[in-house]
Amino acid sequence: MSEISVSLSLFVEHGQQQAAADFYAAAFGAQKVQDHFRDGLLMAVDLLIGSMPISVAGANPKRQANPALGGPFHPRSAGAVSAVLRVTVRDLDTVVAQALAAGATVRDAIEQDDTGSRSAALFDPFGHIWSLTQLKADAARLAA
Repeated sequence: MSEISVSLSLFVEHGQQQAAADFYAAAFGAQKVQDHFRDGLLMAVDLLIGSMPISVAGANPKRQANPALGGPFHPRSAGAVSAVLRVTVRDLDTVVAQALAAGATVRDAIEQDDTGSRSAALFDPFGHIWSLTQLKADAARLAA
């Protein structure tokens, strides 16, 4: 059996890679792992959010201008994405407050579901959707 690892690349407008990495650090505690440069220009920033490796990369302006060339593309507006980043947090109120202070906007306000779990969804300043969940106290203790 082979080991499989999964990572994720988030595409932002070319030139916004560092701003996005700074936002993810402020909002979600992302830790920088490595910068990637080509010809002296920052192309991507590798981060860890919790244990999840994420690369923040600048979308190729030529591909963005001519979609027939194929993506990946950065979101042109909030939520114009094909995936939602789901994150389980220990303290939803704190993480939402941090993200809002860093520049996120509310997509769905904090709610509690029938199981007692609490969740919210935010748009980051680069158009990506973050679905944040805090498990019910009993479930959180069992998961620890």
